[in-house]
Amino acid sequence: MIETLLLVAVLGIAAGGAGWDIARRQIPNLLCFVLALVAASYALQSGGLSLLGSAALHAIAALLAGMALFAFGAIGGGDAKFYAAGAFAVPLSKALVMLFATVSAGLLLVIIMALGRRYVSRDNYSLSELRKLQLPYGVAIAIGLCAALLFG
Repeated sequence: MIETLLLVAVLGIAAGGAGWDIARRQIPNLLCFVLALVAASYALQSGGLSLLGSAALHAIAALLAGMALFAFGAIGGGDAKFYAAGAFAVPLSKALVMLFATVSAGLLLVIIMALGRRYVSRDNYSLSELRKLQLPYGVAIAIGLCAALLFG
């Protein structure tokens, strides 16, 4: 029962982060912190210390990779922290599921936004205004986390 409640909480917080990213194009540190705590609690409840340890390794690796991507301007800092926070619920054995689902959802978001920009650019928006639009990658991260937890 507690495990199910924690899973629902992890998925709900991830969905909230995705919605926040859509609305504001940023993910707050507090939301990442809460997600990390709830995700770690879920890992501990569902698999004990061994699963928590594996998930913590996944989270550390994800944070290091995310910070490297942030340093090169590939993703935002909030995206890196959000992914790492969610990774606390996903053991290393399912890390590739989360990564693949996140990248696939991100690619779909890029295509949707490119088509949207093409459509919108026919209206009164200049190209410079359209280029300022940022990809809400928190959506892709939430989808990847859900895929790893529900289907991984």
